[in-house]
Amino acid sequence: MRHIVRNLTPPDRAGQGGGDNYPPQHYASALDAASFIEGMAAEMRIMARDAQLNALSYFLEMVRIEASAEIARLAKTGGPSG
Repeated sequence: MRHIVRNLTPPDRAGQGGGDNYPPQHYASALDAASFIEGMAAEMRIMARDAQLNALSYFLEMVRIEASAEIARLAKTGGPSG
């Protein structure tokens, strides 16, 4: 059975309203990007879990774990590998 989702709106884009510049248009570094991805994946995983979307919850946790590992690697090496 398909459900119709109503009243969902995308987040404000930078320059199109809202003052918190979400989502960022660019990142200063790979570390910034990985940190942003880690946080967003964690939030989306909670949303998926609460909606009982188990497969999505699992995959989003994998994304969060990979982003966290990348953050640790970048912090240890001092930057992205070329």
